Amino acid sequence: MTPAEKPTKGRGWTRAVQDAGPYLGMGIGLAVTVLLCLGAGYWLDGKLGTAPLFFLLGGVFGMAAAGYHFVKTTAARRR
Repeated sequence: MTPAEKPTKGRGWTRAVQDAGPYLGMGIGLAVTVLLCLGAGYWLDGKLGTAPLFFLLGGVFGMAAAGYHFVKTTAARRR
């Protein structure tokens, strides 16, 4: 699709939804990232008997990964 064939932006509510579209699923993705890392830490603690070490490390790693993904996604959208 060439730039001349690209559909133009809508007006009002349509434009707002088009602009917000890429960000709508981001919150769920960030939450899933943190929860998966917490779950992996919880599982490791159960296997190794080191509670709450890996649970806390999983939370920190999950928040760092989610933050990195958030910054990467929002920086790419600004260009």
